[in-house]
Amino acid sequence: MTGDRLVADIGGTNTRLGLARAGQLITASVENFRNDDFARFDDVLAHYLSRRVGAQIADAVIAVAGPVHGGQACLTNRDWHFDEAQLSRSLGGRPVSLLNDLAALGQASGSLGSDSLDAIIAADAEAKGETQALVVGIGTGFNVSPVMMSQGRVVQLDVEYGHICLPADIATQLSARYGLQAVAFTTIEEVFSGRGYAALHALEEARAVPVTDGATAVQTCVQQEFQVFYAGLLAVLTRNLMLAFLPRRGIFFAGGVARNLLATSAKATFVDIVRKQFDLNTVGAVPVHNILDDAAALKGCAVYAR
Repeated sequence: MTGDRLVADIGGTNTRLGLARAGQLITASVENFRNDDFARFDDVLAHYLSRRVGAQIADAVIAVAGPVHGGQACLTNRDWHFDEAQLSRSLGGRPVSLLNDLAALGQASGSLGSDSLDAIIAADAEAKGETQALVVGIGTGFNVSPVMMSQGRVVQLDVEYGHICLPADIATQLSARYGLQAVAFTTIEEVFSGRGYAALHALEEARAVPVTDGATAVQTCVQQEFQVFYAGLLAVLTRNLMLAFLPRRGIFFAGGVARNLLATSAKATFVDIVRKQFDLNTVGAVPVHNILDDAAALKGCAVYAR
């Protein structure tokens, strides 16, 4: 079937839609919509297609910020549900594939250029020939997507990593800093997510010594100290992920938490900890990147091989 591929990236707040041709995203076709302006995704889709009456749609690949199973999906923080069969009917019988949003980023990870990435720890020549990578999403929630590059295709595993128990090395640091208040943080997602960052920051402000003079300077100091501490926690988690998944091709962070944190001076603390040698020499040097391209998931949908 000839024609363009409809690609979509549906987050909790916004939805991006675009068209792709021969595995390449058509940049001029991309539009961004606020989910609050629509009752359901079908309304967003109909609005987008009404502005492209002449478009010849061959198929569709749709990334959703939520679990995907059996051709169905739902958003984590919004009552939007998706079904491949129903969406196919809406598109006149064209094939439709649903992907988790991290899976879409995993599809794109092998083809993102330097203009789409911030190299936190640069890759060496050996890493570029490796096949295993890991996408780590730290935003509204937390999850990972293990990636395997094989014979020109990207293969991935479904994982729910954010809900496992908090590793002991991270829990110990939290207890040392926040005492009994740390017992509230029992899973990885409760620490490493937007709400986790905010909750720990609130504890940090509560433990700071109240000062009346120079309050702004003190607040800035508290913020910087907390960023260094949190970057250290993220570095420990990153090393755990390196051991668990051996992503020698690289770790790719997605989401605002890592992107914003590692753009501060706390980045140096993160790099120093992550670069320490492992007792196991099988891990090696793992490059670490932040995904900066907001269209990366759309690009992953574009290259996805059904």
